[in-house]
Amino acid sequence: MLQDIFQNRLLPAVTLTDADSALSVAEALLEGGINVMEITFRTSATIEAVSAIAREFPEMHIGAGTILLPGQVSSAREAGAEFGLSPGFSEKVVIKVQDHDFPFIPGVSTPSEIELALAYGYDLLKLFPASDLGGVNYLQSLNGPYHHTGVTFLTMGGVNLSNLESYLEQDIVAAAGGSWLCPRKLIQEKEFNRITEIVQKSVALADQI
Repeated sequence: MLQDIFQNRLLPAVTLTDADSALSVAEALLEGGINVMEITFRTSATIEAVSAIAREFPEMHIGAGTILLPGQVSSAREAGAEFGLSPGFSEKVVIKVQDHDFPFIPGVSTPSEIELALAYGYDLLKLFPASDLGGVNYLQSLNGPYHHTGVTFLTMGGVNLSNLESYLEQDIVAAAGGSWLCPRKLIQEKEFNRITEIVQKSVALADQI
C-alpha cells in the first residue's frame, strides 16, 4: 500500500499550526500533482489538521510523521492518518503499530538499525538525516550489503530540488521527501500558489527519472 502511495516518489513533510492552513496546504499540494503528505507531530494542531484534511480531501493520503511515542499511533489512526513515520527506530512504537496493523515507515541511520528493521519485517525505511549521513555516497555504500534484501529507502533530511535527481537515480531509493516541497515560511505567509509551483517543478523532475 505504501508503494502505491509513493507513485510519484515524493513526500512533502509539513508542519502545521492551524487547521485552516492545513486545508490550504493540502489543496496546494493536490493542485501541484501530489496526493500524499506527511504531517509532523510537532505542534498541538497536528491532530486537528489531520482530521480536517481527511474530512475535506479524502483523496489525500495522510502520513503522521515524527511519531516518537506509542500513544501517538492511536491518535494518528483515529484522526484519519493512513500511515506513520518516525525519524528513528523505537521498538515500542513498532510493536504498537504492528498491534494496530498500521502501515509504518521506521527511521534508520545505521546498518544495525537497518538490520533491526528488517528483522521486524520492514523493507521500506526512512533514511534520516540523509544528507548529514553522507547523502548519495552513503546510499551507495548501503546498496552493496543490503540490496539483495529488497530494502528501499525514503530519503529525508537535506533533500531539496537541487539534489533531488541524484537521490532518485539510486535504485535503493523508493522516494524522497522533505520540507522543501512545502516550506514552513510559505505556509506562514500564506503563499500557497508558490507551494504549488514548487511541487509542480519537483513532480516534473521526478517524472523524468
